Amino acid sequence: MDTIGIPSILENKRYEDVTNLWELLQKEYGSVAVQAFSHPQIAFEGGKTDNLGQLTRDFQEIASKTKPFGIEVSGVGHFNREVIYLKVKKTSGLTRINERIDKFVNDRCEDLFPYYVPEHWIPYITLEMDDLTEENFEKAWAELKNSKIEFKQELHSTCIVKWYPDGRIRIVEKWEL
Repeated sequence: MDTIGIPSILENKRYEDVTNLWELLQKEYGSVAVQAFSHPQIAFEGGKTDNLGQLTRDFQEIASKTKPFGIEVSGVGHFNREVIYLKVKKTSGLTRINERIDKFVNDRCEDLFPYYVPEHWIPYITLEMDDLTEENFEKAWAELKNSKIEFKQELHSTCIVKWYPDGRIRIVEKWEL
């Protein structure tokens, strides 16, 4: 079984802005786990499949019917002491995309990611992911919590990613919207 996810990745300047934050968190606090996938992104859903090839072929139809969409980032948040993230405004358009992708994955995969099902889904862009000591988490959060990070961006692609046994996450296929 392959573990997969379906995100849309940031582009251009916003990609650079977020990777610069990743570098800051790595240099100052030792955070590197988020960089297992080298693309800042918004995740819509994921799970396990025993037929990645068919899943990829089937997803092309969803991607072809999805238009580029905008996101609005405003501020920083965290989940417990495990994840620091950029808050993405949850719009009706993003919710519809999440619901469509969730249904697609639910029909074809097992062990869906529980926090990404529509009733629990919170759109965000990960800055730090469960690899800081408690002390470094507190320091990083203190530095970032009042940041006035705000931007809008239109996203033009979606992709299927796969988790590998060594912890890396790589794009299997990417579609332009």
